[in-house]
Amino acid sequence: MSLLPEAEVVRKDLERDAVGRRVAAVTVQSPALVARGGNPDLAGALTGRRITAVDRRGVHLVLDLEGGQSLVVRSGEHGTLTVGPVEEGAARHLQLVATLDKGGALRYVDSGEDAEFLVVPTAEVAALPELSKGGIDPLAETFTWTAFGKELVRRDLALKTLLADPSFVVGLGDRYSDEVLWGAGLAGRRSSSKLSAQEVRRLYRSLLEVLQDAVKHRAAAETEASEDADDADDADPEPVGWLKVWNREGLPCARCRQRIRYGEVVEGQPSYHCANCQT
Repeated sequence: MSLLPEAEVVRKDLERDAVGRRVAAVTVQSPALVARGGNPDLAGALTGRRITAVDRRGVHLVLDLEGGQSLVVRSGEHGTLTVGPVEEGAARHLQLVATLDKGGALRYVDSGEDAEFLVVPTAEVAALPELSKGGIDPLAETFTWTAFGKELVRRDLALKTLLADPSFVVGLGDRYSDEVLWGAGLAGRRSSSKLSAQEVRRLYRSLLEVLQDAVKHRAAAETEASEDADDADDADPEPVGWLKVWNREGLPCARCRQRIRYGEVVEGQPSYHCANCQT
């Protein structure tokens, strides 16, 4: 859930399913989840508090609690945060369960140990270093293609390198940077400072469309959840049908029907791409 569309999907789900509910009990299965967050008694900090709002700061989630406290969630790369029935079977990588009043539970599943949950005063949330201003958040901010183009020139990096950098655009990662480049018909090796005005507009439009489509299709959350994290370490995921290039090596390009390739487009950065129509 460390990518932007996935975080937005979870925010929407929690806003619908958790706001107004009170935390009845909390079980923390992974000590690492709270070890770095400064809340070793996370259960005590959450139990009895009602969730009043859910916000997103980049790829981090902020659940406001009654009493002037907030739960800040920095999910791991393979983490999933959901609200579901209490009777669901325990997943192999279940790290936290927060039972809610009126039935159901907030569940965090993650095969890694790099996530952090911490409770802080709501007034202090904005000052947390991990929530400090990063790159552009296209799902939350309005920005023009001309301002976008000026930043492309200022950065002067290979497009693949730049798009995957969260200090430029939040939470694209390799998956969505590849999708944005395919949508714009641009090769990842191209310099961001050497694009024509038409190419800048194509890249800008592709960025917005890819992220909006990702949220519309619930990002890759459905695929990752179906693997249930039990199989995530043991098998390669299947291609996600609405994605155009990611994890589709050897399959025909949706635009020109040539084979999608996977390989290094700039030093140290492999990418899924179509060598024929991304120029």
